[in-house]
Amino acid sequence: MTRDLGSSRRYSDEEVQRLLKRAADLETEVPSLLGRVDGPTLGEIEAIASEAGINPALIRHAAKELDSPSAPQSSAFLGAPAVFRLEETVRGEVDPSVLERLVPLIQRAADGAGHPSLLGKKLSWQSQSASKVRTLHVSVSVGWGETRLSIEERYGDLAWSLFGGIMGGGGLGLSLGVGLGVGIGALGSAAFAILFPLGAMGGAWALARGIYRKPVYRRMRILTKLMYEMVSTVEDGLEDGPS
Repeated sequence: MTRDLGSSRRYSDEEVQRLLKRAADLETEVPSLLGRVDGPTLGEIEAIASEAGINPALIRHAAKELDSPSAPQSSAFLGAPAVFRLEETVRGEVDPSVLERLVPLIQRAADGAGHPSLLGKKLSWQSQSASKVRTLHVSVSVGWGETRLSIEERYGDLAWSLFGGIMGGGGLGLSLGVGLGVGIGALGSAAFAILFPLGAMGGAWALARGIYRKPVYRRMRILTKLMYEMVSTVEDGLEDGPS
């Protein structure tokens, strides 16, 4: 998604209420985060929010959600995305010294050892979690009058370990053993031998799905916060000018 964060778009009364409400929610959720109508601009709404004690950066966050309300596509089977991506473009070329300031932010969000690389006007970061179940790649590049930021984290190994372990080992192995042993051996019931494994596999799938969702959505919140911290740092760097 590419936006000019200083947009002159105007907001209707209803949208102003939604922006202020969402920004107030963000103030408690993430306290450190940063068609023409006749209504206030984003800058004017930020001023209103500031008077109300709400961080103006959160108004910009809420405005982005309003302009692009769709959530990341979740896998129907997994219950959460297997890959999470965020992209932002800020108008203006930030000084390379500002890119160095992004590294501590990324490192904190990565929650693990990583490999930063700063070559000219491009910053790259790659890391893998300690348990090796997720991989993170962050890129910030400067050029053509823009500063482009992207975050991508993959959870395929996490999904494989959870669903493979719970459904394959515990679910399939145990359910077939019980289904065949009890259904055919003890009860003489072919129906039980078939239905029991199916039910057990369904339960194992629901369990794995529930376990998978929690860490993935936690990481999505962390990375969303990281993106807006990075954007805020870039914007501040543009205002400060070259060092």
